Amino acid sequence: MDIEITLRKSFEKRSRLMKDPDTNCFRLFNGDGDGIPGLIIDWYGEYMLIQYFSRDLYSATDEIALAIERSADLLPARPLGLLLKKRLKPSDDRDISAAMKSSLIEGSWPPGNCQVRQNGVLAAVDLVGGQSTGIFLDMREVRERLTGYYRPSDIMLNLFSYTALFSVHAIKHGVAGAVNVDLSKGVLGRAKANYALNGLKIDDRDFIYGDSIEWLRRFNRQGKSFSFVIFDPPTFSRNRRRTFSLKRNYRESLGLVNGLVTEGYVLTSVNSYSVSREQYLSFHPDGWRLEFLASESSDFATAAKPYLKVGLWAIKNS
Repeated sequence: MDIEITLRKSFEKRSRLMKDPDTNCFRLFNGDGDGIPGLIIDWYGEYMLIQYFSRDLYSATDEIALAIERSADLLPARPLGLLLKKRLKPSDDRDISAAMKSSLIEGSWPPGNCQVRQNGVLAAVDLVGGQSTGIFLDMREVRERLTGYYRPSDIMLNLFSYTALFSVHAIKHGVAGAVNVDLSKGVLGRAKANYALNGLKIDDRDFIYGDSIEWLRRFNRQGKSFSFVIFDPPTFSRNRRRTFSLKRNYRESLGLVNGLVTEGYVLTSVNSYSVSREQYLSFHPDGWRLEFLASESSDFATAAKPYLKVGLWAIKNS
């Protein structure tokens, strides 16, 4: 296989994205969907992040870097830095989080306050430490589709909110406000930073530290209501009091969501190959009307069935 030819083909397929003034972060190469299993390349503003999901790629690093350099004419700009993250669990007892840290192949390290733009919204990203950068690139087209459903009267509840980019996008496009719930104080801090980057007012009451399912129950007891809910849970999570599993807890959790919405929309998501499209659809309460069904953004080329199932549901409870 000629790596340079393969990379150039994938870069050419993303030419439209490279000209989008509202977005400067996206996937450039997506593993077997673009012809090289285990190889992921993402563009973040002026930096490139390469990820290996296969040990077979270790010996090809120099060849991949050279192919990228020779293909720079197809990129939005010559990258300031080329970073590599080996997304494989270490074979010994080393700390996994340390193993997830990026190494620098060429150029310079990104600044600590590295910023990118998606759908016209600014986001702070960490391209060096940890598994996730702070933005899910595969949700770009979903966020774009939501724009036409936002209403000025909407108050959004963003569960498992991570860095709150659904909330930032919604507020920037006209909703009245959002409440963000997450079990990590660290990501809630990053959520506040994203609010600040976009000139949004920060009210600590809108950032709730805690278990999203427990807060669903609490909001129901309090008689709270929301007109737009984001329900995008991890496949599996555990804290000191409970565990959450998609197949075991998803349907029950959406029943709790249903109690909070008199009339409005709920965006739900499943990020797993193990849950089929049919299973995902079956999790939802009777009476919810599907507005649209989507999967990962088109730059996430795949040779298999989509892993991401996302639906926007219209709710009207009498």
